[in-house]
Amino acid sequence: EKLKALAAATDNIGLFFGEDIFVAFGAVALIATFMHEHNIHVELLSIALWGIPTAIFALLIHSARIYSMQRKLLPQYSNTKMEKN
Repeated sequence: EKLKALAAATDNIGLFFGEDIFVAFGAVALIATFMHEHNIHVELLSIALWGIPTAIFALLIHSARIYSMQRKLLPQYSNTKMEKN
């Protein structure tokens, strides 16, 4: 169950931050529209660029989580169990 949860978290994190740094997705356009309505003029690309540092830190943190989970699961699934598959 923990492995399934980690897989789901990985998918969610990838999609969320992937959308935030890709200009054509709705989240970036929504932010730009909201800011333009309040007389704050920004480019779509600049909004996406500001999301990159956050995405990098999320990648590093989640990579550490995956590495930690791998180290915990590796002894449980040693070569003897993998050979049966």
